[in-house]
Amino acid sequence: MSTRSISTTVRTHDGLKLAGTFDAPDGSPRHAVLLVHGAGVTREEGGFFTRLASGLAEAGIASLRFDLPGHGESEGRQEDLSLSAVLNAIDSGLDHLNEFANVQPPSIVAASFSGGTAAYYAAKRPEAISRLVLFNPLIDYKKRFVDEKKAWENGYINDRGAEQLLEQGYLGHSPTFKLGRPILNEVFWLQPRTVLGEIAAPTLIVHGTEDTFIPVDSSREANGQLTCKHQLLELEGSQHGFAVHDDPEYAHPQSQKWQAQVIEAVRNWLS
Repeated sequence: MSTRSISTTVRTHDGLKLAGTFDAPDGSPRHAVLLVHGAGVTREEGGFFTRLASGLAEAGIASLRFDLPGHGESEGRQEDLSLSAVLNAIDSGLDHLNEFANVQPPSIVAASFSGGTAAYYAAKRPEAISRLVLFNPLIDYKKRFVDEKKAWENGYINDRGAEQLLEQGYLGHSPTFKLGRPILNEVFWLQPRTVLGEIAAPTLIVHGTEDTFIPVDSSREANGQLTCKHQLLELEGSQHGFAVHDDPEYAHPQSQKWQAQVIEAVRNWLS
């Protein structure tokens, strides 16, 4: 089946312009899905989302992927990013996708950092989506961004961390992702794990068993908390992003094999 790909712009509720790409089969799509990438990367997810979008289009499924605020070619600053801003970006993305594809309700596929917000969105807006797919999702934001950081103790940041936050406006989480005050304050209150049982959309979780960024046990626990139709697909030996260790370009044959398996699983789940 031939496909088409066009560049587009998603405008958020607060006016930011997010760079996006819409992929669809040449004919009328039978379904549509929003692809939401993780923190510190772009809408291509190192090339994985590019291949996923192509694979979905070949199956008659349209998709829209966009750079989150402060990422890639989108407007905004990472240090201003909040979980609520990601929720609104998802909401805006779905509106934009519905205008393009007009196949409602669409589904959501979200990776890593965006997984928890996508789950929260699904719980609070059950009428807006039909299915949900989470790739190695970060569900416990406070645990990841506060509890596991040396700069924090008992929920309070130390003097050195506070000074750094005051002076530069963010704390470093990774070489490509900055943690600003909006997120650091929100994680105490916005906790996706507490609403997993409210999700109505059939949910597929995919997680590598050797993920050193977000342990697979997090998704195993989530799988037990879901009350909707759900499935956990574990990729034995896979690191974060469905790859072998230290393969950021996804060049290793095993990485490509895992990602092809995930693309097929997503196609089946959305169908």
